[in-house]
Amino acid sequence: MTIEPAEVILIIEDDVHIGGLVGQVLREAGFRPEIVKDVEGARAFAAAQRRPAAMLSDLMIAGSKGPEHLRAEIEALFPGVPLTLMTGVPPKRRALMGVDDDQILEKPFELEALLAAVRAMVGRP
Repeated sequence: MTIEPAEVILIIEDDVHIGGLVGQVLREAGFRPEIVKDVEGARAFAAAQRRPAAMLSDLMIAGSKGPEHLRAEIEALFPGVPLTLMTGVPPKRRALMGVDDDQILEKPFELEALLAAVRAMVGRP
């Protein structure tokens, strides 16, 4: 029986507590979380020619041109890699910022919602 390697999930989160909790939950679910604190960390990850299976990113993150551009910035670093944004910003404010609600995980989120989002991105049941 062959054991498949765990999927690497890149977490871009500047709050060490949230990043740590998300990483712990994913690790316990059999994923390999990699946590960076800003867009520069994601750039370094990409420069090291590392490619995650999926990504989670806070919407309001340092080094970005702004929340309305964040998805495009991160997806340009990792073309074709699924991305879900995490945020506590209410939907009406997100709309005013030009952020659509596709693939948003609203904080505070249930841990099962987090796992469901990641599993959906990597095609796991």
